[in-house]
Amino acid sequence: MVTAIEYRAMALEHHRWAGMCRSPESREEHFRLEKELLTLAESEERLHGVHAPEQPSNPQQSKNSAPSNRSRPSLRWEPV
Repeated sequence: MVTAIEYRAMALEHHRWAGMCRSPESREEHFRLEKELLTLAESEERLHGVHAPEQPSNPQQSKNSAPSNRSRPSLRWEPV
């Protein structure tokens, strides 16, 4: 069974991949998948009575966001 944390990790991967896409269609597909995974994470949290604090999907929108590890390369590659 996939946990809410795992759904959020997968959503984060899709958000990163969307930033690397050249094709607008591919970028939108990754954003759509990110949104679906975040919805699944929220549903999983509600189901188990746990709710994570609200976090923006784009850390650059929040001035108080934690520093990102953008310099760390992705260990997985999937063709788009």
